[in-house]
Amino acid sequence: MSDATGLARLLAVAGRLKRLRRTGWLDRGLPPAEGETVAAHLYRTALLAWLAAAGDPALDRDRVLKLALIHDLAEAIAGDPAPYRPEEIPPASDLDARRRFFSIRHQRTAADRQHKRLAEDAAVAELTRALPAATRDELAGLWREYEAGATPEARFVKEADSLEAFLQSREYLVDHPDLPVWGFADMAMHEIHHPALTAIRDTFTPEPE
Repeated sequence: MSDATGLARLLAVAGRLKRLRRTGWLDRGLPPAEGETVAAHLYRTALLAWLAAAGDPALDRDRVLKLALIHDLAEAIAGDPAPYRPEEIPPASDLDARRRFFSIRHQRTAADRQHKRLAEDAAVAELTRALPAATRDELAGLWREYEAGATPEARFVKEADSLEAFLQSREYLVDHPDLPVWGFADMAMHEIHHPALTAIRDTFTPEPE
């Protein structure tokens, strides 16, 4: 298999992210046609992270950009599982219960984190197996760095990921003021610490619903 063929294969699979809707929005009742795709989230996270990193000379901006571009790549194969189980979501007929459920910041159990990690590790291995060795090793290394939060750049991108989701939640509230998205504001308040990112976060007013 040629280098070009291997790269074309990865790009074809990555193209699925342009059609994969982000689970959290759909679960909250957003009309599917309005649901953000994983690719859209990746793009703005990468742009946000790269631009925001400019003010911190301790960060390698090129590395920040690379990490942001690949941080959800595995979802092209592994999907976008939510940090809760579908059967835990209250029925749509019980709006109060659904709002309460989505008003908190859900976190995965240890078992769910392990399952997700194994699935995504396998997905990255599958995505990169036909790439030239140097490219495969670089991409896989970036993936491991991001997942482990092993560097300041990886931790910065994780925070940028949370910030982008918070920004998207605020935008959805413009047209859907009853959408139960307070959990994203809670996440933004607890998971974003870098001054460049908190400055962006704090230009919004995450009032409780």
